[in-house]
Amino acid sequence: MSNIVKLNSRNKTAVRDRALVALLQGEVVVVAAEHGYLYICDAFNQIAVARIHELRADPVGTAAQVLIGKVTAVSGLATDFDSDWQKVVGAFWPGLLTIQLAPQAALSWDLGDGRALSEFAVRVPQRDFLLSLLAKSGPLAAASASTAGQAPNRDMTYIPAMPNEVGLLVDEGVIPEGPASTVLRRQMRGGPIVAQRIGAISLEQLQAVLPTIVALKP
Repeated sequence: MSNIVKLNSRNKTAVRDRALVALLQGEVVVVAAEHGYLYICDAFNQIAVARIHELRADPVGTAAQVLIGKVTAVSGLATDFDSDWQKVVGAFWPGLLTIQLAPQAALSWDLGDGRALSEFAVRVPQRDFLLSLLAKSGPLAAASASTAGQAPNRDMTYIPAMPNEVGLLVDEGVIPEGPASTVLRRQMRGGPIVAQRIGAISLEQLQAVLPTIVALKP
């Protein structure tokens, strides 16, 4: 059986279930996000996460992002998800908003940084198949399915991994070009939320929801 599957309206459930099996077996899976393909795996499978970094040729210490399927999942992962964060993600999730939070100390994961970093990046994506997968899988580690430093791959044809190097590749055709996610973080606990990177969501849109958000100073 080929591990490259073209997704269509008739096979979505079967492909999702096959992707879930691959993830549970510790495999890396390739799926589409909003504006490019991703490598994904079980966020708590350290071998699989390391495999993503190997496929991308990431520098040592690079951390994968975490994808979740719903806002309520954050409370089990982070210690600082307060009312300000809840207002912001309530307005922009699912979508191209990434937030940096402090992880729970008891989490048995290593996103690639050797647990040296004091924060991790998390978001709820806005892509139907990926969301349906997340609803069943729990938190997934994710990184662009491209070589480190290169632009996201919008066409399955150009993904650098060979088919035998991953558990499943879910082909959704050519993904439309678009902006990167906006990234928010706090520079200190209890301080203001800072726009680390402005992407799909503008500072004005953010401040309309939470006026105390500030831009990162040069």
